[in-house]
Amino acid sequence: RFLRTGKSDGIIDAADTRLLGTTDPTYMIGVTNILIYKRFSLNFDFNGLLGRRMEDPNFVAYGVSAYGVYSNGYNALRSVKNRWTPTNPSTTQPSSFWGFSTYGVGDFYLQKAWFIRLQNVSLGYNLPNKWLKGVFSEIRVHADAQNLLMITPYKGIDPETDSYTAAYPNMKTFTFGISFKL
Repeated sequence: RFLRTGKSDGIIDAADTRLLGTTDPTYMIGVTNILIYKRFSLNFDFNGLLGRRMEDPNFVAYGVSAYGVYSNGYNALRSVKNRWTPTNPSTTQPSSFWGFSTYGVGDFYLQKAWFIRLQNVSLGYNLPNKWLKGVFSEIRVHADAQNLLMITPYKGIDPETDSYTAAYPNMKTFTFGISFKL
């Protein structure tokens, strides 16, 4: 069992490791509001995770490392062309010939992965009572949108769902509807 004393012992081992990034957020935030004006209503919901740093698993496996390419025969991302080679020495991307270690791959692949997402927005309109003819007590027409906007510095597909290679992002969806009350 290693001991982190903070003193150099001249050996690079587990005692020299430290946590560089985490998908666990420092803060979780959310704002929900309903605005009503006459017959219109506007609902919105923002949420976010702040203080996260993580690797883009697609960039690691299919990008400059090309790990998924040579080990499993997957297609590569265009960034493979920008990696270091003897004929391309003036680049900021590493060679594809790096290897894994028990201590990870360092901080090269880490990105800021905080985000603020407009999770849901809904605009509705209640029809006037004179149009209802006494059959219904309320008719509401509405349009909803999910995942309409996301603010993030993360370069991957989706910082909320990119926990493994080829994960699916949160989908942007639109819904239109009419609700009736008797």
